Amino acid sequence: MTIRTRLAVSAAVAVLLAAAAASGVAQAVPVNVEPSVTVALDGVPGWGVLSPDGSHLYVTVSNTAADGSQIAGEVDVVDTSTNSVTTRIPVGAIPMASSINATGTRLYVPNSGDGTVSIIDTATNSVIATAATGGNPAYAVINPPGTKVYVPGLTTNVVSVIDTATNAVTSTIATEPHPQAVTFSADGTRAYVTARGVNAAQVIDTVTETVVATIPVGKGPIRVVLDPQGKRVFVPNFTGDSVSVINVATNKVIRTIKVGNNPIPPVVNAAGTRMWVANYMDGTVSEIDLRHLARKNPIVRTIKVGKGPFFAMLNTRGDSLYITNRDGDSISGICTATGKVTKTFVTGDVPRQTVGGPAMYSINSTGESLSVFTAGLLGKGACA
Repeated sequence: MTIRTRLAVSAAVAVLLAAAAASGVAQAVPVNVEPSVTVALDGVPGWGVLSPDGSHLYVTVSNTAADGSQIAGEVDVVDTSTNSVTTRIPVGAIPMASSINATGTRLYVPNSGDGTVSIIDTATNSVIATAATGGNPAYAVINPPGTKVYVPGLTTNVVSVIDTATNAVTSTIATEPHPQAVTFSADGTRAYVTARGVNAAQVIDTVTETVVATIPVGKGPIRVVLDPQGKRVFVPNFTGDSVSVINVATNKVIRTIKVGNNPIPPVVNAAGTRMWVANYMDGTVSEIDLRHLARKNPIVRTIKVGKGPFFAMLNTRGDSLYITNRDGDSISGICTATGKVTKTFVTGDVPRQTVGGPAMYSINSTGESLSVFTAGLLGKGACA
């Protein structure tokens, strides 16, 4: 983004804030924060995952040939102590949202472009196995015990199960059309899969590896989010402009909350009393009181953020909410106590994910970069 463009954006933001004040939407005049350093990546980054000890950030990167076709991608390994790329690991085409095991020794990378999962030994930074799953996978998710990896096949309508001991696909679980994302219960006995083709969430018994419930939800369900207490799960319905609340004991929807346009996966505080849902098309965040779901409208605040909020992250203390504004080239820092945006972190072009760790990292897809905001810039959070 050029200086002239940023000035224009600042002027536009001022107009929006004035309008928000008039409409009663929670707002504040935020402080702009520039990154400490910008790390160049070797292509278009997708998603990042931090090692358990916080020493390395693994970023999936897609590459394109001269004719525009997708070719083999890579994982860029960032040393968080130096904020530099130390290794680039070749993987399959269009690598997506990877996951790392609890010991930090294995990284599982779904390659949407060629229907495989690259399994990486992080000690050697090399691919030690490639599991064929098919289905244009976007997620590879490790179960809590670390024994299985579930890979939804968006176009094959199955979830492939990889045994982490053998690195091979040992079974496939048939689902309804277009399974997109998977989320495990805390004890790993259940897996929740969104089936976008039928607007449903499906429940998998991970012992028998069978679907035990299909729960109708709203239109365009994305990724299931857990209640920290384990009693409910939340399903954002992207094209239905709502969030479905499911009782895990009965596998029934107990409440459908109308939010803004195109909600993304929400975040929930550790106490399970508050949930924040960013609405992509509205540029807002709906704050929901989970203690009072029986109310006609449990939304307690609507917070104006940047353009195209695409990802949400709550810090470990729960006092600061960070919203990645994909179309606004920024991250909005919100004080959860007041619902006010107090800081705007300026990122590279088209940020898609924020990762928290020793610093805050913004993965910028069009900018082909990583914006790093160190602990010194973050300070004591958005409420300070």
